[in-house]
Amino acid sequence: MIAKERLYLTADKSAVVAQGDERAAFLYCSPGDEIPDSAVKLFGLVDGGLKPATEPEPSKPKKEKPAPENKEQKPAENKGA
Repeated sequence: MIAKERLYLTADKSAVVAQGDERAAFLYCSPGDEIPDSAVKLFGLVDGGLKPATEPEPSKPKKEKPAPENKEQKPAENKGA
């Protein structure tokens, strides 16, 4: 497979990340470089780069819990008047 983007290894060399990723430590390949089949399988590369990110499932709106009642509330003081 031929690389279509710059890819970097993480510091522990366990994953390949895109350019600009804060985990990038070592340049792995540049566009036009040949990527061995073993690395394609190991890192899950597709079409010369990383797998496209899957879209996260839309999050369900969180139900807000009512504030717990404070049984020891003091009555509001009447200020002024």
